[in-house]
Amino acid sequence: MSTERQPQHPAQPAPSKRALGMVFFIMLMDIIGLSILIPVSSLIVQRYSSDAFTVTLLTGIYAAAQFFAAPLLGNISDRIGRRPVLLASVFGSAIGYFIFGIGGALWVLFLSRLIDGITGGNLSTASAYIADITPPQDRAKNFALIGIAFGLGFILGPALGGLAGQISLEAPAYLAGILALISVVGIYFLLPESLPAEKRDKTPMQLRNLNPLVAIGEIANRPGMPLLLVVSCIFAFAFNGTNNTFPVFLRDVFSAKQGEIAALFVVGGIITMISQAVLVRPIVKRFGEKTMTIVSLIGLALGMLTIWLAPTYLSLFPTALLRNGLGGFFWGTMAAMTAGKVQPREQGKLAGVNTALQSLMAVFGPPAAGLVYDTVTPGAPFWIGAILYIAAALLVFGVKVTKPAQTQAAWGK
Repeated sequence: MSTERQPQHPAQPAPSKRALGMVFFIMLMDIIGLSILIPVSSLIVQRYSSDAFTVTLLTGIYAAAQFFAAPLLGNISDRIGRRPVLLASVFGSAIGYFIFGIGGALWVLFLSRLIDGITGGNLSTASAYIADITPPQDRAKNFALIGIAFGLGFILGPALGGLAGQISLEAPAYLAGILALISVVGIYFLLPESLPAEKRDKTPMQLRNLNPLVAIGEIANRPGMPLLLVVSCIFAFAFNGTNNTFPVFLRDVFSAKQGEIAALFVVGGIITMISQAVLVRPIVKRFGEKTMTIVSLIGLALGMLTIWLAPTYLSLFPTALLRNGLGGFFWGTMAAMTAGKVQPREQGKLAGVNTALQSLMAVFGPPAAGLVYDTVTPGAPFWIGAILYIAAALLVFGVKVTKPAQTQAAWGK
């Protein structure tokens, strides 16, 4: 058994069900906003450029902005609280979506994603909020809300995007902006602050806080964190690359329309939500976070291979059982393993670092996938993604699990 020193966490009150519900709503609206554009984004970009590389660059510029902004937003939320940062970031997303809807030129689309990336602390600050209001022994269970939000969001988002896209290709972007504004109203009137003044970081902000590499270095210096961060990076690189080329793959290889693209994402979202709501807690309680993280990554790898080898559009639907059923375990298990290794006053910084690293991978992952798609073969991003997922799974074997009894208690309540 590892003697690795763990941070000490003070006792916390039971989380408010209303607060957890509101945070879940914020995450859900954010994921719907992201996924609502999936059925139409490649078609909108096609007005200005037909190659996959340009489509993936939209994600790249968003991620690049978020890489620099997310750690700063995390640091700020550790000092002034989560609520004001959530208000600003969600409002920024609304502005970005409305500009995307206005469009008119490729540079306008890039500007919209840049604005959303700079203010994009929605999910990371919401994750820090969950950590604030949840006792350590229940943290893994409540982090499963992230996976449920992703599952439900990828049901409703593509479905709404497909329906709104029948009105116009711009309609889904306007709808995403409206949903973001609804979240702003909910945060302002219904969400209390989660980080009391006595638990906030009292050190003054310095110029070094503007450098994302400083925050990444501080978090990576915690025992056991470097390997976990590397696994998260590999996952994010592969996940962002394959997700962004998947709609283009469907369009080019199977001549799929926006409704058919949306249908695949809706089915995947349903499977993810069922997996998170019904299967995750008992299975992780039985086998542990580390084991299920490995299984999840292997499931994703097999899912990528089945996409690559799929002979028809309809044959892609069974692959969602692997990609979404097993892959959905990764979010909650990885978030729980990392959150337990830092102090309560550092949860915002950790969330910001996680977002920054995932964003950095999103800078390189989608364009890299787009390049191999255009220059090698449309199936290349998927078999390369499978190799990366397997590599990440092998690295997880080296992660030290220190308190299996606490893990079982957390997932069993």
